[in-house]
Amino acid sequence: MASVACQIAPEVLSDLKKLRFSKPGTDSAVYIAKINRKTHTVVPDESFDSISLPDLIDELPDDEPRYVIISYKYEYSDGRVSYPLIYVYYCPETTAPTAAMLYASTQQLLEKEAQLGKVYLLRDKEDLTASWVNENLGKYAS
Repeated sequence: MASVACQIAPEVLSDLKKLRFSKPGTDSAVYIAKINRKTHTVVPDESFDSISLPDLIDELPDDEPRYVIISYKYEYSDGRVSYPLIYVYYCPETTAPTAAMLYASTQQLLEKEAQLGKVYLLRDKEDLTASWVNENLGKYAS
């Protein structure tokens, strides 16, 4: 069994439960978590009730990983609308190896504990566009 490097703060899980039932307007609701390296705990970083993807890109650090959970307004080709949670494990190429390993070792635990199903790795934050999200979500559309 693989060892897990970090624990998840209870408020992260309760915040994500609230996010799961939120319905953002035209923009996305976003929750960003990070690892407190002193306590080895996944803790809240930032949250937004409504933020555009270009503005979200500006909020992400250039050289530190983050766990980004997006409640995204997705419109199906038949006009139906849903608000899936998208779990983006953001780990830029410039991340220090020790930080990358710490985040990678905890990524699946957060996925499991928060019951997140749509998981994507993002290396370049500039790739976080509506077309990227829609293309990835389209794989689940039926």
